Amino acid sequence: MADNEMNGDADCKQSEPITVKGCETSHSDVNVHADENNKHEIENNNDNDNIEDNEGSTNVADNDSASSHENESRESHVESNEGSCENDEKFEDDENISLPSSNENSANEVVDIDTNNEVAIDNQQQNVDEVDDYKEKTNDDQGSNSAKNIHLERGCSDDEQTEVEQDSAKNIHLEQGCSDDEQAEVEQDSHPDNVPCADPVVNNDKQINLERISELEDKIKSLELTLEEKDKKILSLEDEVNRLNTEIKSRSAPAAKKSHDKHDPASRSVGAKRIVARNTSGARAVNKPTQNGTAKRTAQSPKKPVGGGGRPKTAPARSAPPSKQLAKKGSRNQRMEVSKGVDGARNNLQWVDVGTNGEEEHAVKLFLRGRGIVCYPPSDFSAEDVKSEKPEQSLKINWVYGYRGRDAQDNIFVLPSNELMYYQAALGIIYNPETRTQRFYQGHNDDIKCMAQSPTDSNIVATGQAAGHDEKEGDPHVRIWNAETLETLAVLGMGQLQRGVCSVAFSPDGSKMLIIDEGNDHTINIYDWNKKTKIASQKGHQDPVIGAKFLPSSNSRFVSYGKGHVIFWDIEGNKLMKKSGLFEKHSKARFVTSLAFTDNGEPLTGDSGGNLYVWNPSERKISGAKQAAHEGTIYTILVKDGTIYTGGQDCKVKKFDMELSEVDSWQLDNAAFGKIKALALLGDRLALGTYNNGMLLGQFGEEAEQIIFGHGAGDLWGGSVHPSENSFVTVGQDKTVYIWEAESHVPKSTFKIEKPGQACCFSPCGSVLAVTSTTGEWWVLDSETGDVISSHKSGPEQIDAISYSPDGKKLAVGSHDNFVYLFECEDVKGQYSLVGKCTGHSSFITHLDFSADGKVLQTTSGDYEHLFWDAENGEQITNTKDLRDVKMSTYTCTLGFPVCGIWPIGYDGTDINALDRSHDQSLVVTADDFGLVNLFRYPCCNPTAEWGSYRGHSAHVTKVRFLQGDKEIISLGGRDQSIIQWGLV
Repeated sequence: MADNEMNGDADCKQSEPITVKGCETSHSDVNVHADENNKHEIENNNDNDNIEDNEGSTNVADNDSASSHENESRESHVESNEGSCENDEKFEDDENISLPSSNENSANEVVDIDTNNEVAIDNQQQNVDEVDDYKEKTNDDQGSNSAKNIHLERGCSDDEQTEVEQDSAKNIHLEQGCSDDEQAEVEQDSHPDNVPCADPVVNNDKQINLERISELEDKIKSLELTLEEKDKKILSLEDEVNRLNTEIKSRSAPAAKKSHDKHDPASRSVGAKRIVARNTSGARAVNKPTQNGTAKRTAQSPKKPVGGGGRPKTAPARSAPPSKQLAKKGSRNQRMEVSKGVDGARNNLQWVDVGTNGEEEHAVKLFLRGRGIVCYPPSDFSAEDVKSEKPEQSLKINWVYGYRGRDAQDNIFVLPSNELMYYQAALGIIYNPETRTQRFYQGHNDDIKCMAQSPTDSNIVATGQAAGHDEKEGDPHVRIWNAETLETLAVLGMGQLQRGVCSVAFSPDGSKMLIIDEGNDHTINIYDWNKKTKIASQKGHQDPVIGAKFLPSSNSRFVSYGKGHVIFWDIEGNKLMKKSGLFEKHSKARFVTSLAFTDNGEPLTGDSGGNLYVWNPSERKISGAKQAAHEGTIYTILVKDGTIYTGGQDCKVKKFDMELSEVDSWQLDNAAFGKIKALALLGDRLALGTYNNGMLLGQFGEEAEQIIFGHGAGDLWGGSVHPSENSFVTVGQDKTVYIWEAESHVPKSTFKIEKPGQACCFSPCGSVLAVTSTTGEWWVLDSETGDVISSHKSGPEQIDAISYSPDGKKLAVGSHDNFVYLFECEDVKGQYSLVGKCTGHSSFITHLDFSADGKVLQTTSGDYEHLFWDAENGEQITNTKDLRDVKMSTYTCTLGFPVCGIWPIGYDGTDINALDRSHDQSLVVTADDFGLVNLFRYPCCNPTAEWGSYRGHSAHVTKVRFLQGDKEIISLGGRDQSIIQWGLV
């Protein structure tokens, strides 16, 4: 029996006379005395590395009375308790714990093992007395007993050692029920000649140490194996990275030579050829802090991840694709060379074999963020039909709709050529009212936030921008350029400004440039722009600073204004000294919102309370006041030839003399135009910028002509092209629908809808217009009058996609509730009946197209799914291989074999917002999150395809469409609310 079982027996049967059945030996009655029990306890405790040897014996002494009391009840239930001690032995052996109650009560317990061989207990009381004597002896001299026992083990005589070990062996023999032969074998094994005398404590310590050393060695071996496996993985990954780098380098052409033009290459017109290659770094640049600690951001697009630029603005063009690119169906040796992604971090194309029963089909698998999308080529597909070179055409901006008035002010200027200058999105725009033409400065790569004109040369212009997308020039900065030649003269503040530039101003002599950034401290910087050096810098104010201007009579004094303050500044060497203006008894509005100067050079401010104040710059006090000059905020002040013009929140333009007496007032349509945000005098006519992003021109007091139109509040997402005319429609979240004449750049119709608009489309005949909202409602409108023919609601969420079938008898509505609703209409101006509901997408619907015969519908969703449906009933078609030869009437979905090559490395499935195929099916244009419009050849199914990339928008581009004739393209900017009309040249 194992040691634990022996020790358990010793604990369970202390001082107990036992009669053993089946053991034919002269030792029929054996009393297990206290000294022998003590020995077993010491051996047991040593085996368990327990120093408190006699704790169990003490517990027995403490519970004598309880044991005696329980004997009476136990004698009446002897049969039921047979084997209880044996069960306790097993439990103790399995769990390595002691059972005090069983041990303590066993001192007086009598177990009758076999009634046929009854062995009487001659003197139970004597045994109890012996146990009591042992306990007293143990309590009096515990150390002596332990020493004695250890002595017996270590240095005992032959007789004493033999007697002890024989008794111990006999006791074990009796407990196990062994035979005489077994007993003799035990006695022989227990002889001192066979068992060496050694120190049990030392032996146990050595055994424990050996076991621990063995465990540690096993752990070390396990760790070494783990390290070896990880080293192998690292080496494997390094080999894969090296292979990918080699493959990328082999596909890239030598870098383009730098331009030797002395002017900034970014100042070239939009029509200049600009070829952009795929980012060879493998993924879009992560958000890195700039030198001043401010991270670059995606302009006005909080829902999108911040990027370092997406596609590079200028990059080496791809070399011509290798000869082995795309192959005909079944040709394994002429497959397209593709780049392999690593853990889904790259987008790539890969040929795969799809099929069963020995019939394999070649397909392209497009990976977007690790998700594989299988695209089947047409059955007659040939590599010879695919060209990977950039398109021969390029894009040039013909017209920009809108003006930035919603979050800007004082931003209309008049040039010596009698042209009006303003900005929208990332473009500086010069508009000629006589010829109705526009010119564009394209040096910026994100939102232009402010503009200033030099007092010494009106053709010298400064514009400041927000943090942008470009990896090299994406920091907030100021560009000084020539409005006549559109050449960049200087770039200031690159890497030194935070977030954006909120105000710029020239000094009276035109040599200094004042710049205020949009950081927490609204730092004021003074530059010598000709030398491109900073003169001084100082924290402006912790509260918002709206702007600053130099005093007309001084190159070293200027005034800043903003929330609750007017501050007068002096430039002293490389330091800026400031003193606050004193309002004294005058009402101090929450914001000072505008600043101009009287003919005497005194500052004139307007505020959010509608008050006009004239300031004495020497005393920094108010010297003249006009309380409540406007009902609400005064946004702009213009002083010309002794007359003060003001525009305000009440949509009025007012005239005042130099004494601040009101001379005249001009009320405009508040509902149509909103607030007046900017004023400029063009001859005897006033140019007015409005809050609804439009511009008016007219004489004071007369009906003004709107010369620039644009959408107002909210993002701009909805757009569609007329099926037969050179016109298009847009719908915005300002609840306005415009139908534009593409040639004259003015709206021929304007409608209002009840809810913010999201998407729209013409019917095939063009007589009706379907418009959706952000709340699930959609309407069918008469495209001529704007009358509502019918109204509907499909789901509770916004609708991003809507389209008629080619015959006009079906209408598909794609909602954010993940469903596509199919309606049937015999007449586009008649009743619309729901005939099917496409259920299967796991995210919101983004785009949809009907087949040329109107029988199949393809859709894409926000999680990069590309699914097909039966347009008759809305049932999903799961075998997409059978649809490889289906011709689509339009192609606006961003997924599928014909457009699988439009996805650059690093783009995820949401970075391309829109796509459109030209009517002659030779080109495809895309719109992305980085303000770019990209032009490819069609079909575009080669990963090495080259393209042209063109900038004009400052925010995510939400829609692109080819106009009739494929000579022009329109693109919509989401947050910048601009519409750009591009020409193909």
